[in-house]
Amino acid sequence: MCEAKAVVIESGKEEVVMEDVAFLCFRDGKPVLRNLLGEETVFEDYEVESVDFIHHTIRLRLR
Repeated sequence: MCEAKAVVIESGKEEVVMEDVAFLCFRDGKPVLRNLLGEETVFEDYEVESVDFIHHTIRLRLR
C-alpha cells in the first residue's frame, strides 16, 4: 500500500508523528491528516513544508 508518514521538523530534527496517513486536507488553513482507521489529527501550529510522493512523506514545520 502507499500510505504516507507525517514528519515534524523542529530544531533541524525530524520526528515521525503519524503513520499510515491516507488523507490530507486543510481546515481553516491548518493541515488535517487522517489515517487508515479514520483517526484525524489537526496540526494547529504547523504548515506543510513538503510532500514527497516517492518516499511517502509529509513534512510539517512550525509556522
